[in-house]
This record gives sequence, structure tokens and C-alpha cells, in this order.
Amino acid sequence: MANVLKASKFIQLPKSLQIKLVRSSYVIPINDKFIPYFGSREKIILLYGSYGNGKSKFVAQDLVEKCRTDKYLKCFYGRKIYDEVRKSFFDELCTEIEERNLEHEFTYSRKDNSTMIITHKNGNKFIPFGASDAKNLKSIKDASHIICEEFDQFTEKDFGFLLSRLRTEKAQTQFYGMFNTEPLVENHWLRQTFFNDKIEHELKPLKIFGTYKENYFIDHKDYLEKLKLIANGRDYILEAIANGMMGVTVNNNPFFYALRRNIHFTDERYQLPDNTQLYLSFDFNKTPSTLVIGCVYQKEIAVIDLILCDENTMQGRSPLEAVCNTFKRKYLDSGLITRPYLIVTGDASGMAGGADKKHNENFYTKIESILGISKSQRKIRKKNIEHKLSQEICNSLIYNCNFMIYKSAELALLDMEQAQIENGKLVKDNKDNGMHITDAVRYYIDCVLNFDRWQDYLRYYNKI
Repeated sequence: MANVLKASKFIQLPKSLQIKLVRSSYVIPINDKFIPYFGSREKIILLYGSYGNGKSKFVAQDLVEKCRTDKYLKCFYGRKIYDEVRKSFFDELCTEIEERNLEHEFTYSRKDNSTMIITHKNGNKFIPFGASDAKNLKSIKDASHIICEEFDQFTEKDFGFLLSRLRTEKAQTQFYGMFNTEPLVENHWLRQTFFNDKIEHELKPLKIFGTYKENYFIDHKDYLEKLKLIANGRDYILEAIANGMMGVTVNNNPFFYALRRNIHFTDERYQLPDNTQLYLSFDFNKTPSTLVIGCVYQKEIAVIDLILCDENTMQGRSPLEAVCNTFKRKYLDSGLITRPYLIVTGDASGMAGGADKKHNENFYTKIESILGISKSQRKIRKKNIEHKLSQEICNSLIYNCNFMIYKSAELALLDMEQAQIENGKLVKDNKDNGMHITDAVRYYIDCVLNFDRWQDYLRYYNKI
């Protein structure tokens, strides 16, 4: 078995000596954090934490050495999606083999159409799998080791099935689960099962936490700058991806790509100027019904408040009635604003005659009736525009104009940060509030920019 060397000491050696030692195949430089666990025979090992903590590298180091020295090793390695395996752990295994000058011991191919099976001359092997295909999972037989990368993407059912396939009389079996902590929201099964103080799981896994700061194979300063770019001015995102905080989802395909928390959000409460128009932007749902309140003053285009009404706030009324009455009490009855200074906009589908089936009227007629305003204060498209065009309009405004979200509408910021676009469509499945707040914000921005005249109005509002 090869000797291990602390990475903290290894990186202090001259580069030429580093290469010589690694290619000798007798020395393995391992991050100090993981050295106590190298060669571990624990049944279940969970490696987690921040981005860049070196967990994949360590598992590759550990398993390649076990493959060389164990009498029997049949290791199945995979991700939820099979197509993602090649550029992830397969590449990690190949790199480990090649850096240690072990190609003569293993048979494999890096070609795009290869099987991704890696076989040692002693007969031990690595075999890829994808958990999205049930047939692929059922092919797992006589497994001594199973490795799941991005383990948070697997379901609890996947995990149970994989454990059932982890059996052989030829060797002690092991399961490795690797994942970043930020996607682990409170109700995620991994968090509920293995990170719940109230539950002591019978499997008692070995849990290894680490951050990028404990990875000596990367430049910490440079890597932190990369993480800051990903965080996009959002401190809570940076905390998650850099320090391993749980329960934050990173948006890799944002709808509002121009949005910056440190630029476009303030903890201040909005002070409504006298005789200033308010924009009321509605998105209609059974529950919740959503109202985004915006204001344009001295070329600042702001989201100043948000009203959501669900089954807990309706009090026998429809969601729309509850929203309108809440606004009426807060703004009209209190004297903060007078009716002539209101502009109503929102989802064009609310113009349908049977939108409110109970009263056989459209939603905007009902809004005008409750708030006591005229039809002339209604500014609504005949038809909602495509999501891709809406994205262009919204980001043009956010980037070029003085756009701000105030404290009382902070939930709108959180919703916008979650908003994703895929194949030209706003992703709404399994999102908090169904992206209804984002929709209302989109309608508001579109209305401010006067619909199809938005490019001209951008020039007007532009702060340059």
C-alpha cells in the first residue's frame, strides 16, 4: 500500500519533487482533513460541505488504492443522470490513475463513446451507473462498493434500493455519498435522515465535513473570488457555497441575471412621496393571490411592497378579494395614497370574461370595484408576452436603470433570485410560491416600460 503525505506539507515541496513523488505511485498526497479516513472500512461514508472541499479527489484516491490492493473490488460509481458521469467522477478516477503513473495497471478509454468501465489487471473494476434509469440500477450485482456523486439529487428510495444491491460475500461492502450542503433545505430527506438531532439513524454513517479552505490543492484566494462570482452579491449564497451552510439553492440559470442583491436591495422602508403613482401588479391564483406594489419616482423604479393572501388570510373571501382589501386598508383607508394615483396591471389572463366564474366577470373589473377606481386606470396587455422576451425586458431595465427592491418586499427579491429559465420558459415546478411573485414583478416592469415601447422608455429612464 502506498504511503500518504499531508497535503499541507506536500505543497511546500519543489514542484519537480511533487511530480516525482506522485508519479512514483508510492506516495499519495491527501488533504489533511481526509487523512484519518484514508483506507476506512466504514459501511457508509458521507462526504459533504462547501464547493471545492476536495471530497471527490479524496474518494478517487481512496478507491483507486483499494482497487489495487483489495482481493475483490467491484465498485459501481454514478450520479442521478447517467450522461453526467463522464465529465465528473469518471474523469476524476482517470486523472488519479494518470497522475500516479498507473496507466499500465488499468484498462480504460477516455473516448466519448467508451463504456467508462475501468478494470485493474487483478480483475477489480469500476462500473458506471445512472439512478434515473431503473434498468441501470437493477444491473448492479455483486457490488462491494457504491459511490454516489451529487448524492443530494438521489431520492430516499434510490438510496434504499442501492443499499439493497450493495452485497457480496467476497468483500466488506462500503457506500460513499458525496454532496454539497447548500441544496439541503429543511425537508430534504438527507437532512431529515442524517442531520436530525432527534433521530439517531440505525446505519450510523461516518460523516466528513469540509470546506474549500481545507483543500490545499487549490488557491484559496482565487477560489473565493470564483465563489463570489457565483454568489452574485448574495451574502447568504456565499455563506452556503463557501462555508457549507445548509438550505440554500444556487441558481445556475437565472431569469434575472442582471439582479444583484448588494446593488438592488435595501433594508430601508420606502417613504412614499406625496402625489406619486403606485403600480399594482397582480398575479391570479387560487392560493396565494399575489400583488406586487411598485413606485416610480425621480427615475427610480422600485418594488416597495408585496401582499400575498392564501387560505389562512382569506377569512371567507376569495384570494383576490383578500388581497384587494388588505391593500385598501393599508394604503387607501390610511390616506397613504389616493385613488387617482393608482395604476393597475398584471396577468392578461385575468381579462377573460369568466375569470371570476362565481360572478361571471373578469378579475380586473372586480379589482376596480373593490378599490373604487375607474377602468381608465387599467394598463394591461391583450396577451402575455413570451418568457424569453420578458427576460430581455426585465434585465434591460435592471441593468440600465435605477431599480430597487425595498425591505417590505424582500420576499420578491428571494423569489426573483430563485427564478430560472430553461428552453425559453420560466421554470415554475416545485418553486416557492410557484414563481407568482416573479410573474407579478415581470408584469410591473413591462407596464412601466409602456409595453411595446419599452426600448424608447429605457432611454428615458436610463440613468446615464
